[in-house]
Amino acid sequence: MKKCIIPAALASAFAFPALADTGIGLAGDRTLVMIDLESGQVTGMTDLDYEGRIHGIDYRPATSSLIGVTEGFEVVNIDPETGAWDLIVEMDTEMEIEDGAAVIVDINPAADALRFMSGTTNHRVNLSTGEVMVDGDLTFTDDTSGTPMVEGTAYSNSYGEPESTAMYNIDTERAALLLQTAPNDGDNEMIGELGAMIEGPIGFDIVTDSSGSNTAWLSANGALHTVSLDDGSITGTWEIEALDVTLRDLTVMTSDD
Repeated sequence: MKKCIIPAALASAFAFPALADTGIGLAGDRTLVMIDLESGQVTGMTDLDYEGRIHGIDYRPATSSLIGVTEGFEVVNIDPETGAWDLIVEMDTEMEIEDGAAVIVDINPAADALRFMSGTTNHRVNLSTGEVMVDGDLTFTDDTSGTPMVEGTAYSNSYGEPESTAMYNIDTERAALLLQTAPNDGDNEMIGELGAMIEGPIGFDIVTDSSGSNTAWLSANGALHTVSLDDGSITGTWEIEALDVTLRDLTVMTSDD
């Protein structure tokens, strides 16, 4: 069984942060799972009205909307309540994706552009034209050996139209948080280990409130976790109540508070 193993003492030591935000997970080919972050309870599930697989989803702060990328390399707006969608733009360059490989779909809130990655491939997508910029492959520029194994990505300051942002990655092989110090070049540095063994699909997102405070959320095999952006450690963990599917992506729709 795929597991995310967290010490029991840590799991019981925290209560959910007081948030009115809604977590939205992606399961199977196209199932959206709504999660109340205050209670950890699944509140609904919706299948997208799409014949095919959705690579990933993310919250787009500039439009306060949920976006997704289809297997046809279309970027779409999604109504999470009904599963209806409409086209934003089609990518002008497809990306090779290995069978079973994780796909990163994440909005850079400062540029309002899409970061689209899989394996070490690193693309940037203009959401007005569909133009794909093929950026540098993912690599380490500190003394970490090997290649980054990124399966989750999130940007800080994802509220409105921020002046700046930072790009963070979850490396599942090292069970660690990385900082992509030069996103377009693919440069990564280790921040720190999560302190837990993680296997299987994950979801990762950073929610930012109106005061600019960032909270990093990680989903892994039936549980939600908060992650320190300072040292990479897991600071809290909770089982998701009434979850009977495996999440392979996660985003948070920010409240208006």
